[in-house]
Amino acid sequence: MSSHEQHGHFPEEAEQNEIGGPVVLTLMVLAMVVLILWASC
Repeated sequence: MSSHEQHGHFPEEAEQNEIGGPVVLTLMVLAMVVLILWASC
């Protein structure tokens, strides 16, 4: 509930959240590729 109250007060965090989504997704994809390559060896 408090996150809605603080949303407008911290634009930096909003920008980090927008950037963080794709970064986490990319890291997950890279981790999957590494696991697949490791499993195939």
